[in-house]
Amino acid sequence: MGRELHNPYWNLSLSVDGAMLNSLRFDAGGTGHWCANLLKTGSPRSPRHPIATVCGAQTGYFDASGGMHLSSSCRSGRARDLAGTALEVDSIEFGNVRERWILRLDGRRLEWTIEQSWLADTELADAFIPGLFFSAHAPWGEALVFQLWDRDTRQDGFYSVEGSFGGTATMPASRSTRSTPGGWGVAKLLSHAMPNGDLRATVSHHLKKGEILNFMSLLAHTPWCEPGETRRMKAGDRLVLTLVLEPDSTETGVRLAAEVSGPLRAEAAVNRRFFDTHANCAILADTHDWRFGNEPSGYVAQLCSYMYSQMAGWGVPAGPLGADVMDPGRVLAAQIGRTALSLAATGSAGPGYQADTSLDILPSFLASFRDLLLLTGDRDWAGRHWEGACRATAIIAGQMERGGGMIATARDTGNDYWDWIARNGRIASLNVLAAVGLRAQAATARWLGDAAEARRADGLADTLVETYNTAFWDEDRGFYADWIDLAGKPHFHLYAGPQLQAITAGLVPPGRARRVVEAILRRRHELGPDWEACFSLQTNFYDAERDSMMFREYKSDVTRFGQTMNGGCLVSWNFYWIGALVKTGFAEEALATWRRVVGRFAATSLVEGCNYWDFSGKPSPTAWQDYELISYEPFLSDQGLVSLALPRWLMGIEPSFEGVSVNPILPPDAYPATAKLVHLGRERTIEISAPRAG
Repeated sequence: MGRELHNPYWNLSLSVDGAMLNSLRFDAGGTGHWCANLLKTGSPRSPRHPIATVCGAQTGYFDASGGMHLSSSCRSGRARDLAGTALEVDSIEFGNVRERWILRLDGRRLEWTIEQSWLADTELADAFIPGLFFSAHAPWGEALVFQLWDRDTRQDGFYSVEGSFGGTATMPASRSTRSTPGGWGVAKLLSHAMPNGDLRATVSHHLKKGEILNFMSLLAHTPWCEPGETRRMKAGDRLVLTLVLEPDSTETGVRLAAEVSGPLRAEAAVNRRFFDTHANCAILADTHDWRFGNEPSGYVAQLCSYMYSQMAGWGVPAGPLGADVMDPGRVLAAQIGRTALSLAATGSAGPGYQADTSLDILPSFLASFRDLLLLTGDRDWAGRHWEGACRATAIIAGQMERGGGMIATARDTGNDYWDWIARNGRIASLNVLAAVGLRAQAATARWLGDAAEARRADGLADTLVETYNTAFWDEDRGFYADWIDLAGKPHFHLYAGPQLQAITAGLVPPGRARRVVEAILRRRHELGPDWEACFSLQTNFYDAERDSMMFREYKSDVTRFGQTMNGGCLVSWNFYWIGALVKTGFAEEALATWRRVVGRFAATSLVEGCNYWDFSGKPSPTAWQDYELISYEPFLSDQGLVSLALPRWLMGIEPSFEGVSVNPILPPDAYPATAKLVHLGRERTIEISAPRAG
C-alpha cells in the first residue's frame, strides 16, 4: 500500500513496494496548487546503459564491476506515519546495504534522511543516496527544464554516452560533483509551479548531478562521489545522510520585462515564462568555465551563443543565482572573450564544438561580439579583445577570396548548423550569416572609432549581399537558391530560415522580401492544413530528402516529405518568420504566428522533442525512430530565441550603438505597453502609449 505526504507546498507519493518516490509535486507559493509530477517515471524502450533504467526517485549504487543495485528492487520495505508530517520506511535491503528513510515536511522544506548500514565489503564506483531524476513525465505533458548551478564541481564521463549509446552522441554526458562535501546548490526548475524560482538543495555530504542527453537529470548526494575514483565500504559501516529541498519563489537569474495591455496581456505572461525558461537554463554552469549552449548537458556551437547573445540584452536581472553572484552578461563576456583571445593568439576559435571546421563559427562570433557590447557598453573589455574580432574578419576575407567572392566549400557534405543537407559550393545560409556578422563588426568598429576596420567589414558584407542578390535570386520562383554547387547549378528547396534572416537583417530589397514571404505563405497553403496551421515554421518547403545527409547515410527515405534531420518545425525560425512578416507588411499574420507559438508553449512547455516534430505537432519518424532518447532532447537555443518576437518585432524595439528605436505593430487594445532592456551598460525602460513610427 502506497503512502502520501503533503502540505500546501509539497505533495509526494511513496511506493512502499519497491521503496521509491513515484511522484513529487510542489507549489512555491504555498497555495496547494501543485505542479505536475516532476520525476522521470519511464525509461527508454531499449535502454543501452544501466543508468537509463533508473527513474523516479530512489537510492542505489554501482559496484566496481558495473552492476547496478537499486532500492526499487526491494520488496521488504515497511512504512509508517510519523506525526502526520513525516514518513518512515525501514528494512530497505538491496545489494549489500540496508537503509532506513525518513521523509519530513517542514513548511517549504522537504527533508530526506537516510540511515545506511553496509552488510558486506563493497567497492563502489558511484552512488546516489537519494537520487531524484527530473524530466517531463510524458510526451507533450507539462515539461521541466533542470539546471544545477554550482561552481565548486568536478566533472567526469562516468555516464559516457559515447560508450553507452554506440557513439551516436556528440560528446559524453558527465556527472558533476561538489569537490567539497556539504553546503548547498541551486537547482533551476522552471515549470508552471515556479516559473523563475529556485529549488535550493542543502546536503550533508557530496552534491552531484548526472545527465544523459537530458533524457533525465539526476540531482543527488552521496557520502562519497569524487569523479574518477572508487571507494570501498566495509561490512558494518554506518552512514547518515540528509538532503533538504526548499523551493524559493523569489526570482533569480534574468527575466523578460515586456508587458502589454488588453487580451494579449496573458499571452505576454506566457511568453515571458518561455523566455525565462530558456534564458536561465541556457547557462551551462556544470560544464567547463560556464558558457551558453544548446543542450544543458553541454552541447555548444557558436551559433547557439549568437542566439543567446541576442536574448541577453532582454534579460533584465532578477536576482543572483546563489552565493556566487552570476548573470548571463558575465557568462557571455567570458565565453566570447575566450574565443577572441584564442583568435588573436592562434587564429583558431578555440577548443569548442567544430571550432575550426564549421563555416558559421566566425560570423556567429562577430555578431555575438557586437551583441555583448550592446549589452555592456564596456569599451575597456572591447579594447582587450578587439584584436581577436579583427582577426576573425581577416579569416573570413581569406575564405571569401578562396571562394571567389563568397564563402564556399568543396566538401560534398558541407552543412550549416541548422540544416543537415549535403551540399557543396556556395551555401546561402553561411553567406547570409557572414553578411550579418560582418555588418555587426562594422557597427562595432564605428562605435570604437576604428574606421579602417569598419570599411573592411562593410566592404566584405557589400560583396556578399551583392552576390547573394544577383546569383541566388530566381525571378520566376520569387525566392532565393539554397546553394549553388561546384558545377554552378543552383538548388531551390525554399530553405526558409536563411532567407528570412536576410530579410530581417535588411539584406534583401523590399519587393523581393515580400515575394519570399508570399512564396512561403502560398507553399504552406498548397501543402495542406498540417503545414499551414502548424504552430511553427517548417524547414524546407520543397522536398529536400534526396540531398539530406540522412538519405546518404541510410539510402532510403527516413524523414517525411520536406523534412531534414532538424525536423519539420524548428521553433527559432519563428523569430525570423515573425520579423519578416512585420517587415513586409503582414502584421496580422505576424501576431497570429506569435500567438500560435505562445499557445503551444502554454500547452506543452515546448521542451521535449523539439527538433523532431512533424507538422501536426507529433514526434516525426527518423532513422532513430526506435531510439527513444532522440525524442527527449531539449535544444534550448533552437527554441528560446522566438520569445524575443514580442519586444523586438511586435513592440518594434531595436537597440543599436546609436540608441534605441521603437516602431510597434501591436493592435490598438495592447497599449500602453512597456519593456525593459539592458543597453550599453544600463537598464532602460521603454514606454509605448500608442502606435507610432520612428
